Amino acid sequence: MFCGYRHLKVDHGKYFANGKVYINGLEGFWSFAKERLMKYHGVSQDKFPLYLKELEYRYNNRDKDLFVLLVQLMASFVPNLL
Repeated sequence: MFCGYRHLKVDHGKYFANGKVYINGLEGFWSFAKERLMKYHGVSQDKFPLYLKELEYRYNNRDKDLFVLLVQLMASFVPNLL
């Protein structure tokens, strides 16, 4: 277990994917994450999991308007606003 995730391996000699475990999604995420982290020229080891969590959220919602999502999230904390 690392950061609350169990890691599974895929033997590409036998098969390319196993249920939810496949390499394209992982490669896509790391490409997305590295592109954004490069501009910081390194991040602190203590805050790295937080950067990854933010990038995970952005990656999983990359085809949505993040501004609208964040406004909805913030509004959900205020009763009777929505």
